[in-house]
Amino acid sequence: MDGIAVAAAAAASAAAAASAAAAGRAGDGDRVVLPRGTFEWIDTGDPMPPGTDTVIVRERVVPRDDGGVLVTGRAAGGDLAPRGGNVRAAAEDFAAGELLVPAGRRLRPADLAAAAAGGHPTLAVARWPAVAIIPTGDEIRPVGAALRHGDITDTNSLMLAARCRQAGARPAVSAVQPDDPDALAAEIRRSAADADLVLVIAGSSRGRGDHTAVVLAQVGGVAVAGAALRPGHPVLLGHAKPDDGSDGIIPVVGVPGYPLAAAVICELFVLPLLAAIGGWRHTVDTRPAVLDRDWTPGPGVEEWVPVRLTRSADRVVATPGRRGAGSVSRLARADAWWPIPPGHGPVTAGTVIEVRPIPGDHSA
Repeated sequence: MDGIAVAAAAAASAAAAASAAAAGRAGDGDRVVLPRGTFEWIDTGDPMPPGTDTVIVRERVVPRDDGGVLVTGRAAGGDLAPRGGNVRAAAEDFAAGELLVPAGRRLRPADLAAAAAGGHPTLAVARWPAVAIIPTGDEIRPVGAALRHGDITDTNSLMLAARCRQAGARPAVSAVQPDDPDALAAEIRRSAADADLVLVIAGSSRGRGDHTAVVLAQVGGVAVAGAALRPGHPVLLGHAKPDDGSDGIIPVVGVPGYPLAAAVICELFVLPLLAAIGGWRHTVDTRPAVLDRDWTPGPGVEEWVPVRLTRSADRVVATPGRRGAGSVSRLARADAWWPIPPGHGPVTAGTVIEVRPIPGDHSA
């Protein structure tokens, strides 16, 4: 605090003398004169002068013409200046050798301040992971392109790039690739040379135009082909070898083409992969909500249900939408995911469930 630094014992002696001299005179005992040499002026943040242990705040101090000061009032507890008052001890904030910022955390403004206060003008950080996103399909057209009958706008690339950027990655979207195995293989190899993770959208199922699994096996390898998951069961997990001649391998996720399935695969597989690549901890936020209708999960699979969240009185209410992995609007209107583990029986209205909020601004 701004004020004067004093030795509490000396200030107490001065106060006792003032009280004795003022015996019988109301109020005079609360006015103490400290002569020059018994105090030092001090500002907030200054180190304490030798021999002092207490600060009397500036509001209680009146300078005198003789170089001394008049101290008015008393501190809490009735003392003129309690020992240690308005003083912060060395190492009270942090001590030598203490951990200031844990590894693996996305740096916050306060983390930067703590590191700087501890004498670290620079920090070693991991770069943002680079994600290559490859949309595929003869019927897929870039956002803004004129559509003919049967064409589909490439909304998945836009959505996945935004979610990866939100998670702390640098996405790059390639041109839409035709349903041609050779063209897709070349694009995966090219993208793998500049990326830490490659996402191939669509083509992971078993339709006549679906080539991702075969191509991925050629350019690297397939570790997982399909998961007990709804939506998102045609997911592919594998790796590719870049075309730059390096010995490294780059993880590849084959993302199903349905929008809800693509979003689920991003949450379940892409985001944890980005955390592992970038060196930060992958955390999942959950909150309780009350289900407002009966729901019967799909048999034998983990089901991810998009839900709307609303606040009713003192509780958050979850409203699941109709099923349909191809619905962009259902995803856009959702506030959270409700993951239901495999083998879960029917859930009745009024049950408290755990949901995973979708990052953004939600009313509930």
